[in-house]
Amino acid sequence: MSTILKPAPMARIAVLGLKKYRQQVISILYEMNVMQLEPISKEANSFLANEHESDYHRQVSDQLLRIRGLINSLPSTAITGKIGFSSIDELIQKVTSIDIDNTVASLQRQKESLLTQMKETENNIKLLEEYSFFPEDLDLLHLSSARSFFGRVDSKKFPEFRSKLELDDEQIILYAKEGDKITHFTIVVMPSFPSDAFASIVNLYHVHLEAVPNLKGKPGILVQEQKKTYENLSAKINQINHQLTEISKTHYTFLKGAEEQLDMENKELEVIKNLGVTKDTFAMEGWIPKSKIGPVNSSFLKHTGDTTRMFELETKENPPTLLENPKRFRIFESFVRFYSLPSGTEFDPTIIFSLIFPIFYGLMLGDVGYGLFILLVSIWVIRRVEGKKRDITIMPKFLRNFAKTILKPVQMVKLAKAMIPGCIVAIVLGFCFDLYFGFHLNGYLFSYLSSFGLPMPSNGAFLDPLGTFGLGKLLLISGYVGIGMVSFGLVLGIINSLRLGEKKHVISKVGWLLFGWGIVLLGLALLHHENINPMQNVMGIVYLALIFAGVGLMFFGEGPRAIMELPSIISHILSYTRLVGILLASVILAHVIDFIFLNTLNQSIPFVILGVVILFVGHLFNIILGVFEPGIQGARLIYVEFFSKFYHGNGRPFKPFGIRRRFTYDQYNTEK
Repeated sequence: MSTILKPAPMARIAVLGLKKYRQQVISILYEMNVMQLEPISKEANSFLANEHESDYHRQVSDQLLRIRGLINSLPSTAITGKIGFSSIDELIQKVTSIDIDNTVASLQRQKESLLTQMKETENNIKLLEEYSFFPEDLDLLHLSSARSFFGRVDSKKFPEFRSKLELDDEQIILYAKEGDKITHFTIVVMPSFPSDAFASIVNLYHVHLEAVPNLKGKPGILVQEQKKTYENLSAKINQINHQLTEISKTHYTFLKGAEEQLDMENKELEVIKNLGVTKDTFAMEGWIPKSKIGPVNSSFLKHTGDTTRMFELETKENPPTLLENPKRFRIFESFVRFYSLPSGTEFDPTIIFSLIFPIFYGLMLGDVGYGLFILLVSIWVIRRVEGKKRDITIMPKFLRNFAKTILKPVQMVKLAKAMIPGCIVAIVLGFCFDLYFGFHLNGYLFSYLSSFGLPMPSNGAFLDPLGTFGLGKLLLISGYVGIGMVSFGLVLGIINSLRLGEKKHVISKVGWLLFGWGIVLLGLALLHHENINPMQNVMGIVYLALIFAGVGLMFFGEGPRAIMELPSIISHILSYTRLVGILLASVILAHVIDFIFLNTLNQSIPFVILGVVILFVGHLFNIILGVFEPGIQGARLIYVEFFSKFYHGNGRPFKPFGIRRRFTYDQYNTEK
């Protein structure tokens, strides 16, 4: 438990070495991605100075900006392989030898100019097609002293608009084509017509005006000319794109690799700038997983000789948290992070959560039909989002859009993967409860199996949640789960407090444990009608001794505050009965839906149709509740009633400096 249920052990380390090897040391750490840098301690910093920005740093930053500009200007092409650099000098020399900046910039300027012309031409085509009814040359509308517009207005408002202008051949020239809904017109406004009056009329009738294109010719002919112009511009852009693609095919792989290496070198040089140095040495401090100390030392020895040493420092500082759970359990780390990241010295409850949550979820869902439906939807979400396979659609578009407003695609996949084991538990328990969308179908199977002499329940259910016996058993089981979870949490809390040397907290948690078991045993004795009189039954003395001993230990550990919190331990245990409550709510709702449906089958066709609608809509609603309610309540039982007994959280994540190479070779061949 000490290794599985804890974050990765971390060590605060100091690295000391010769100044001439600092670039290699930083590169090794960067490539291994294992060290979180920290400020150098005050004691050591008093003997050290800060490194100044080097010429290399400025050159690398400048070239990184340049290469990124080229990459953004070129179309993406296939990466044909990785590239490697042995040093910064070689990197800068190869990068500066690429002489395509002027060519790419010139092509981009031409392309931007052509795109602007294309957009203008496209707008002209759209406008001319809309106003092709105008029979004259557009040149007639380009008057030096008058204003000309293309316009459109609601056909119902056009007569009023026309009359409001008080048409006068000397002030307004209007040519219109009336449509069923929209009337298009060409208007020429002479200088003698007041501008403010014209603007008021336009606003009053919500008239949309556009400037007449600066073209000569009739609209019908101009449309064809503009389309040819558009085709010519498009051909020129395609030619430029082809030239850029050819340049990209030649240089894109190198540029992506150079960008990655320059970015790494830039970040490494930023680290070097903040190192503590003397004339001949350098020093740095940080956190590293203890399991990585050996491989890092081996890399230092291989590439810097015996000149770089790593020392583990003694510190009382809480280390950063690096979670190291088995692969199949990592999906549940996000649920723990949602509550709070564990600190580096306490238990990591991810595996506990991943084992308990599906059981709680499946118990509260408890139906083969609902479990199977949610399971298929979860598999479909994973297949559609993570597998990028969109050939099958089982969810209406409005539901997909609703889901996207709540969760991001990555979060949907995590939630779907987390729900799959819970759905399997729900299917198994649903079979035991004989629930298939609320219907009872086991009887058909059991009657067949009984013919072979196999003993099967006559009512089709191994445990009926709505029966007196089944409900009582489930409530009893939920009580046992409650005391078990609370006790487990308190035991973990005791271990945590022992490790931290918090004796009073240990005593207090032992008191909680004794008090909780005393109350539970006393309650079970009352349920079984046992005599708990301590004068007549020794077990009564045991129960009361547990309760009073627990109260005394709690009072000693926490003081009067413990007395105020006594009811909470009882409420936390009883809170687990909601496992049965949520199940009952779902089962009863399913039965009501099925009852209404079955009763409509003997009615007229409209009632049958209504019953079918109620069946599908009702069960869809219950399924949606089955997705959220068991998940929320299951997580709450773990967060509040369980985590509160031992878990503090507030950890800071481990953030090593480094990168995973995609386009370049590992310079020092470090082992991850």
